[in-house]
Amino acid sequence: MKLKFGILYLFMVFFNHAFVQTISFAATPRGARVENVKIQSKALNQERELLIYTPEEYDARTNEYFNVIYVFDSQSREFFDYTSSIVSFLGGADQSFIVVGISSPYNEKLDYSRRNDFLPKIESEAYKKQAGTLHGNADNFSNYVESEVIPYINTKYRTLNQNIAVGHSLGASFILYSLVKKPNLFRNYFAISPNLAYDENKLSKELTHFDYAKVKNSTFIYLSHADEGIEYWQDWKPARESVYAFFKDTLKDKNVTVETAAFPNNSHWSTFPPSLNRAFESYFKNIQSKQASELSAEKYKVTIRLKVTNKDDVVYITGNQPNLGDWNPNKVEMKKTAELEREIVLELQSPAQFKFTNGSWDTELGIIGTDNNVIIKPEIKNEFEFEMVKN
Repeated sequence: MKLKFGILYLFMVFFNHAFVQTISFAATPRGARVENVKIQSKALNQERELLIYTPEEYDARTNEYFNVIYVFDSQSREFFDYTSSIVSFLGGADQSFIVVGISSPYNEKLDYSRRNDFLPKIESEAYKKQAGTLHGNADNFSNYVESEVIPYINTKYRTLNQNIAVGHSLGASFILYSLVKKPNLFRNYFAISPNLAYDENKLSKELTHFDYAKVKNSTFIYLSHADEGIEYWQDWKPARESVYAFFKDTLKDKNVTVETAAFPNNSHWSTFPPSLNRAFESYFKNIQSKQASELSAEKYKVTIRLKVTNKDDVVYITGNQPNLGDWNPNKVEMKKTAELEREIVLELQSPAQFKFTNGSWDTELGIIGTDNNVIIKPEIKNEFEFEMVKN
């Protein structure tokens, strides 16, 4: 592993191509809030809106970082609101995410709709007649997400790297399209009732012929369907079954986990809540801890200081990697540098998660800025200071 000493990385994204303005926000009684942000997108040559949900006490939890859920089709607020509402119920009270709603509204002046965003250029004559002018901009929309939306969120908010893309119908088709075009843009794909049959099964063919060795990190793909292909949209069923069979019988890749689910008693629209619930349940049970344990190959030299409340305190640091004691509460002792200060210099992988104790889990110390694990990204800076909560 490559060791980097004392390097301060400054991640500055210059949005000379995108004017961003927060226009309003609404706080919930428990302190979570939703901000409405407008971006003048260079990739799309349009103004677009983002909805950004930050969890309870985000501003006070300064020593925590959060994974991000990107919800497509959020011009229909139901998708965004349902996702941001249920995630803590399904993951537990200590689960907190930033949720970003990406909208694709109909622009009457341009005769431009979500179908333009989500569909690549249609080739077959039959589907051209069906699609009319409402297709063909998926690559530009993908560039908008990659070069404008995600950098904006990563710059403005404290984010981790195990992001989740949520899409329904053509929004689900788009996130699967992004998988084959930009295979490491997202880590998790919740594709609910995607249309895999458009343009003579084009997406179905792309998914079954894609080189999954291009996926560099552990990735979770969840696909579901409702009653599509039973009494309507008959072409959806064979396209879907081809992809399901490929994932079940052919794909062998250690980095890719796939789950499929069927909701035949639900309609195309009503399947979103139960299907999303199932996706999150599987993610929390089988995927999240595995992805969270993945650390950078590089190590970074950092100095960690803690202000204590008792001059006689013997303090240990314990966390998610060997140099932090692998969660042993009395293995890595900090040095006393002043009566009320403890310090340690370590070489850490990113992201580093840890707590402080007096030598046992019964003596875990409360730290200002978090009720959970302290999380740092040592590639960003090399000195960190923390302060105990006063009793």
